[in-house]
Amino acid sequence: MLNRVAVVGAGVSGIATAFYLRQHNIEVDLYEAKQRIGGRIGSEQLLGRRVDFGGKNIGRHYHLFREFARACGNPEFEYFGLNTSQLVNGRVVRINRERSKILNLLRIINLCGLEGFAKLYPQTQAILADRGQGALGSEFFVKISEIHDHMTLAGYLNRRCVNHVVRPITIRMNGAEPEECYPGNFGSNLALVLDSYEQLKEGMHGLLDSFRVMEGPGSLRILEGHAVASVSNAPDAGKVLISYVKGGIPGKAVYDRVISALPAPCLAELLDETLPKASALLRQIQYYPVAIAIVRYRNPVFPKDCRAMMFDSSVALSNAGAYGIEDLDLVRYTFSGRVSRSTISEYSAPEAVVGLGEEIASPYFNIRGNPREAFVYRYLHEGLCAYSPRHHELLGKLEQELSMIPGLAATGDYRRGASIEACFRAAGECVEKTTKR
Repeated sequence: MLNRVAVVGAGVSGIATAFYLRQHNIEVDLYEAKQRIGGRIGSEQLLGRRVDFGGKNIGRHYHLFREFARACGNPEFEYFGLNTSQLVNGRVVRINRERSKILNLLRIINLCGLEGFAKLYPQTQAILADRGQGALGSEFFVKISEIHDHMTLAGYLNRRCVNHVVRPITIRMNGAEPEECYPGNFGSNLALVLDSYEQLKEGMHGLLDSFRVMEGPGSLRILEGHAVASVSNAPDAGKVLISYVKGGIPGKAVYDRVISALPAPCLAELLDETLPKASALLRQIQYYPVAIAIVRYRNPVFPKDCRAMMFDSSVALSNAGAYGIEDLDLVRYTFSGRVSRSTISEYSAPEAVVGLGEEIASPYFNIRGNPREAFVYRYLHEGLCAYSPRHHELLGKLEQELSMIPGLAATGDYRRGASIEACFRAAGECVEKTTKR
C-alpha cells in the first residue's frame, strides 16, 4: 500500500497528478523549484489585475479538467469561442465559429487545397467520432506515425496546406515549424482546433488558489522553493530517494513512489547520473522557446468581430489576440517559431520585445497612437513541446529505462499532448498505473 508519494514539478501536470493521488487517499508532497505553483500557467499582476500567461482557454471537451475545476469550487466559465484571422498572400482571412459552418468549411478547404483537405479529412472524422483519438499516442495516429513519420509535416502535406493551415497550428501549440513536426503527432493539435472554448471567469490563478486549500481524501503539502536535484533508489528496498535544495540548504527525503511531472529536458537533467539512457531518450523530445507579453492599452485594440491574428513565417510574432472576449484593450502577444528564436532570447529586453510585437501588429489593429499603459512579460526556454518522430516508440523505450528505479514514474506534456486536458489524462493514467503497481 502506498502511503507517501512525491510529485516533482507543480505545473499543470504536477497539480493534476497530486489531485488524482489524493483521490486514492495518499499523502502527497508537491515539489516546486520556483516560489509559486502553476508553471507555464502562472499569473502576474497587471495594473491591479491578475492575468494568466497560459491555460486561459478551456475546451468544451476538457472533461477531466472540468471535473477538477468542480472539485475546486466549481468556478464560473464564460464563452470565448474561436474568432481569429490570418494573413494569406497579404490578404486577411477570417475564421469565426460564430458564423456559418458551411462558410467556415469553404474557407478551410480554400486554405488547405483539395489535396491537403483530402488528407486531413479522415483524421478530423476520426477525432470527431472518438475524442480520445486526439490524444498523443492514440491508436489512429500511431498507425499514421508508423507509416509516415519518416517525413515531417512539411513533406507529408502540400505546401499550400502547410503554409496556410498547418503552420498556424504548430507554431502556436508547439512553437515549431512544420518541418520540425511529424504526422503521427498532429492529432493532438487537430483535436484542439476542433473544439470550442470558454474561459474561467476568475482566471486560472483563482483555480490554483482553490487547489491549495481543497478538502478531500489524502493530504497535500506544497513545497515551493524546493529544487529537486536528483532521484535515485533509496537504501530501503522499493523506496525512492529525493535530494533537493531549499534556500541554498540541501536536504533529502524518502518516498514510497516519486512521480516526475517535469518537462522532458528538466527530467533529463535529474537523471543524467542515475539513469543516463533515460536521460538521453528524454533529450530527443523537442522543446522550443516562447515569449509572451500581455499589454494593456488605453483604448480598444481589436474590433469585436476580429479578436486575434496569426502571422506568417517572415516575422517573430506568431499571434496577437485579445485576452478575453470583452478585453479588447488587453493584448496577448506570443512570439515563437524560427524567426522568433533568432530574434528573441532570455537576454532580450522585454520593452524591446513588446515594441517588436506592436510594430508587426499595428498595420492591422488600433495600436499606433494608442497609449500603452502597462505590460507583463515572460520568456520560457522550454516553453512548448513538439515531441519526436515515432513518439510512441520513444516513450516505450523510456518506460523500460525508468523501471531501473522501480518506484519512479513520469508524466508530463510529452505523454498525451500539451493541452491542459491531455496533461490531466496523462496524469490520471500515470497515477492509476502507479497505485496498481
